[in-house]
Amino acid sequence: MLQADILLLLFIALLGLCFGSFYNVVILRGLSGESIAFPGSKCPKCNTPLKWYHNIPVLSYLILGGKCAFCKCKISIQYPVVETLTMVLFICAYLKWGLTVKTLFAAVFFSLFLITTVTDILEKVILTRHAYILGGMGILYSVLLMFYPQLNSGMFAGQNPVVVSLLGVLTGVCVMEILARSGYFIAGTRAFGEGDSYIAGALGAIFGWKYILIVLGAGFVIQFIFSLPVFLINTYRTGKKLTVFEFILFFALAAVLWIAGNKVEPVIYISGLVLLVLVALHLIRNIVKDIKNPSGGTYLPYVPAMITAAFAGMFLWF
Repeated sequence: MLQADILLLLFIALLGLCFGSFYNVVILRGLSGESIAFPGSKCPKCNTPLKWYHNIPVLSYLILGGKCAFCKCKISIQYPVVETLTMVLFICAYLKWGLTVKTLFAAVFFSLFLITTVTDILEKVILTRHAYILGGMGILYSVLLMFYPQLNSGMFAGQNPVVVSLLGVLTGVCVMEILARSGYFIAGTRAFGEGDSYIAGALGAIFGWKYILIVLGAGFVIQFIFSLPVFLINTYRTGKKLTVFEFILFFALAAVLWIAGNKVEPVIYISGLVLLVLVALHLIRNIVKDIKNPSGGTYLPYVPAMITAAFAGMFLWF
């Protein structure tokens, strides 16, 4: 029995590597607008068609030393990374849910999570068709729950799955659009791209209207943690030392007000709060402007943070 389990695990790992190789094609040709089927695999630099043994996931990259077999140009590290990540995600799905329908859907969800994350990181682009497929699969799963209650999970327990899923789409899109359009009042531009709203709606279809709020909130926390150091370092390097000073001032004021509490006069405390809000609004204005200026070097896309939260949510609630 143990031997059979190991063989099955190896098969799933190989399956993940093969799908990961295909996902690289989906990602790169989706961004370039080429067909994912024709022509066959070729070097993106010299356009020479590749042999079958040049396409062995991870192994070919290692054997070729990360270079094209023909023109010797460097092969992007993206290829083995995506292949390996897909393998890991497939294995994790199997170990979590076994050989079940849930595992099949989880593998599809994880695959689309990975693809949309990579396209957003590479080109700051979300392909709407990927969001539509992701959302469609989420709604399809909710339909199956109507007929196979044994597939149910905490996200839809005791509720009408299809209604919860559709409300999740609406909630995800509306929340992201409200936040995105609030940028017009602060900095005269959207705070987030339209692609983020598509992905939020698709995730809403998977998680339902309640849990998508948790995913979005966790995504903002993750985004803040990773964006803050990048924002401060690059802001300082570009000579905007006043913004860095404002950021330090904000946290210093927040700390003082938190420690002071009711120990100071109400007038002083309220004055401190007003100053804190003014500093915060000015910082938000600068950050929103920076988000819409990728060339400034401090831009970090939000979708990877949102997808990271979704990965965690899948393992916790699905």
